[in-house]
Amino acid sequence: MRHIFCALLTTSSLIASIPSVYSAQKLLQSLDNAPVVHFTLARRGGTFEATIPGNDSVDMDILLEQLERVETRFNLTRREVRGNKLVRKVKSRALGGKDDDELMGQMASNGTWFARLAIGEPPQSIDLDLNMLTSDFYLRHTTSHKGTRYDDLFSKSFVKSNKHPYRSCTLPTDVFHLPTVGRSLPLPFAYCRPLKGSQETLDPSGSMLGLAPSKHLRQIDTPFLLHQLIKEGVIHRPIFSFMLVSGHEGVLSIGGTGSQAAEMVSKQTAEQLDRAGAQERINAFTQENGKTLEGGTNSLDKANIPEEKITLQKRGGGADGMKTRRGDWSEEWTWSKVQGAEGWWQTLMQGVWVGGSRVLQNQAVVVDINTPFILAPPLAAKTFYAAVAGARPLDPPYANFYVFPCMNPPAVEFEFQGTRFPAMQGGRGMEYASAIIPGGKFSLGRLKHGSGYCVGAIVATKMGLKEEKEGMAGSNSKQGVGSAAASVGSLAGNGMRDVWVIGERFFRGVSGVFDVQEKRIGFKAY
Repeated sequence: MRHIFCALLTTSSLIASIPSVYSAQKLLQSLDNAPVVHFTLARRGGTFEATIPGNDSVDMDILLEQLERVETRFNLTRREVRGNKLVRKVKSRALGGKDDDELMGQMASNGTWFARLAIGEPPQSIDLDLNMLTSDFYLRHTTSHKGTRYDDLFSKSFVKSNKHPYRSCTLPTDVFHLPTVGRSLPLPFAYCRPLKGSQETLDPSGSMLGLAPSKHLRQIDTPFLLHQLIKEGVIHRPIFSFMLVSGHEGVLSIGGTGSQAAEMVSKQTAEQLDRAGAQERINAFTQENGKTLEGGTNSLDKANIPEEKITLQKRGGGADGMKTRRGDWSEEWTWSKVQGAEGWWQTLMQGVWVGGSRVLQNQAVVVDINTPFILAPPLAAKTFYAAVAGARPLDPPYANFYVFPCMNPPAVEFEFQGTRFPAMQGGRGMEYASAIIPGGKFSLGRLKHGSGYCVGAIVATKMGLKEEKEGMAGSNSKQGVGSAAASVGSLAGNGMRDVWVIGERFFRGVSGVFDVQEKRIGFKAY
């Protein structure tokens, strides 16, 4: 029944299954022991597909372009020693980063997961792009017609400020309208308007919500949004979570999780399917035996129908049965502490399993919802695919990608804290409307039209090795060869050598919760 649930559940189900918006808000609040703000998530551009239109084969140039875009995002930071710890900082332009007056992140970019945010009086709805590699929350207003624009001139509740937390940014206050908790309250925010004549005026308007758990990745001198919401009493816990219910829909929860709401809808869906199946069997039985059953499925216990003819599971509670608050919400999650250089959501994956056998252990991973693949270091990718029967790497320039027999997709599991979570298992299902792509969820598409090989979703990346070499070369040319130059060069890279990137594909079937205060990541299969 879980597989049927995953095919049917959409984020609108969480609201549509409840009679009214007011009751939806009350019910969602009652599912946890603290208030939670739930946003509907969407993936800009729809589900990631690199297949040729009208075909189930991949366009390898599109895959290569996507890989380069992902690696570029991870190359905007460097490691730096601060006090007695290693932290991530934004790169300067001289070290390969953006212009010194430009913020990280690209708004309104295809492939980015975003929510909708309502600000001002009357409310203006804009896109809120998620970014797990930066810590800043800001709105940007440009002269471009691209993106979604918030305009202070049309808000009666806008309060101007002369503070400048960043170049071309002020710190005004306006009313934020928060879903599910039913609250509207004034909050300060960074409002950035690029200078006339700058290249940024041509960029899209919108807003960015940085979710990285470190102040060292903050370019704007403003409080973390979660901390503002706690200060105002909107939420009680500095956590957020997301659950992707398809390749283009999901739920972002701030202050808690949406897992209990998902369980509620799952039970309701299962009940409806059971009852529908029961009614079909009743109709078939009455037609076969010439009997009429009064009262439909409510009279099953009164009817003399053989047990094998009807299998209706009677579940107690339904939506009402879910309205109990849980004392310790964290017990249902598998928790893994954040490790490595402070900045990103990096942790330790204890094992990678293929077909029930562990093929890799103790692998460092970074979580990033906007990465459409699973990225692995070259040696790890080679070891992984060596355990997949018939798999092989492609020739350059596509040597980062591997193929496997479409008829034999691997059963992959990622292990965290002793718990193995299924990764990219099962068929594609109805979420991929354009075509049923062979090879299951592990497949990016068929290698060529008519080929029996599919491209695997675990992709090798050399960005850590490449950046360290470039950093070393730059240090030697500027400072001379020596221990100091070697030290600078080793930190100038992005530190992604031997580090995986767990992208969105893992989270289609696994929820993630991120505890900013305790610096830990929770996982739960659904």
